[in-house]
Amino acid sequence: MTMSSRRLNFSYLWTLYFILGGAETMISPLFPLLRDDLHLGESHQAALLAVVATGIASFNIISGASTRLLNERAIIRLAAVFLFIGMLISGTAQSFGPLVLGQACLGVAFGLFFPPALAAVARISPDAPGRAIAIYGLAYSVGLAAAAMSAHAGQDHWRWVFMVTAIPGLAAFVWAPRWPEPEPEAESAAPPLIAQLVEYGRTRSYRLAGFASFGGVSMHYVVIGFAPVYFVAGGIDIRRIAILLAAGRLLSAPVKLIAGSLYDRRGGPWATRLMMWMTSVTGVLLILLPARIGVYLLVPFVGVAVSVLPVSNAMLVAALPERSGWGIGIFRASLLGLAGLLAGCVSLLLKYFELETLMFAALGIPALVAFSMHRALKDPRQPNTSTRT
Repeated sequence: MTMSSRRLNFSYLWTLYFILGGAETMISPLFPLLRDDLHLGESHQAALLAVVATGIASFNIISGASTRLLNERAIIRLAAVFLFIGMLISGTAQSFGPLVLGQACLGVAFGLFFPPALAAVARISPDAPGRAIAIYGLAYSVGLAAAAMSAHAGQDHWRWVFMVTAIPGLAAFVWAPRWPEPEPEAESAAPPLIAQLVEYGRTRSYRLAGFASFGGVSMHYVVIGFAPVYFVAGGIDIRRIAILLAAGRLLSAPVKLIAGSLYDRRGGPWATRLMMWMTSVTGVLLILLPARIGVYLLVPFVGVAVSVLPVSNAMLVAALPERSGWGIGIFRASLLGLAGLLAGCVSLLLKYFELETLMFAALGIPALVAFSMHRALKDPRQPNTSTRT
C-alpha cells in the first residue's frame, strides 16, 4: 500500500469516527433546545441515552461476529447508512417515538463501525500501530467537542444540526476507499464464536488490554464524573471546574500521541504502567489536598487518565488474529457493560459512604492495573504487544 493510499484510507476512517463520536452524545447538548418542541422531560433524555448505549453495546457484538464472514468495508458502509438514517429521523422527529428510533439507529451505527474500523486502522499502519491508533482516537475527542458546540445552534435550528450531520453518513456510504484486509472465512472453517472467545480470554495480552481499558474507563465514570459535585461541595465555582475539565481534555490530545509513541517503543504494559501510576498519584493528591489547590490537578489527572485508552486499543488489536472483529466487539461490549455496572454500584454505595471515600477507593483500580502491568513486564513469557503477531 502506498503512502498516499494509507493517508486516504486513514482519513476516511478518522472522519467517520469523528462524526460518529459526535453523534453518540449529540442528544445531550441538543436536548434543552428540542425538549419544548417535542414536549419532553428529563426522564425522556435518560431513555434516549440508554437507547444509544444499548445499541452500541449490542451491535459491537453483532458487528464483531459478522467480521468473520463479511467484508470489513461493507460493514463500515452499512454503519454509514444507519448514521444517515438516524440523523435524518432525529432531525424530522415530531414526537418522542421517532426520536427514539433515530437515536437507536445512531447506536447501531457506532456499534457496527467500531470493531472493523479499529482493526483496519492497525492494519493500515503496521509499522507504528500505537501512534496510528492514538491519532485515530483523537477523532472521538474532537467529535465530542464538536457535539458540545451544537448547543449554540439555537432553539429554532436544532433540526438542522441533525440534518447537516446526516450528509457525511450518506457520502461515506456512496464512496469508500479500499484497504487491505484478510479474506472472510468460509462458514465451515470458522470456529464457534464461544470457543474463539474462550481462546481470546486465555491470551494474556487480551486480558491485559482489558485491565488497561477498565483502568481508564473507571476513572472517567467515578473520579472525573463526580469531580464537579465533589469540588462544588468544597466551595469551588462550577465555571472554574468546567474550564479545568476542558483543559484536561485538551491536554489529553498530546498525551495520547506520547502514549502511542511509548507503546511503539516500549510496548503496551510499559506505557500502561507509567500512565496508571501517574493517574493514581495525581488522583490521591487531588483528593488529599485542599479543594482550592486540588481542583487544579484535574488538568493533569484528566489528561493522563483517559489517554490510556489508545494504548489499550493497540494492545487489544495486537493480541488478536488478523480477522479480529469478534474479539474487539465482545471486548468493547463487555467494557461498556462493566462501566455501566460500576456507575450503578457507585450510585448505590453513595447511600452509605461519602463521595470522597468512594473516589479515593476507586483510585485503587489504576494502582492495581499498574501493578498487573509491572508483573507482566517481569514475566519473560509476556509478549511484546507493540507489534502484531
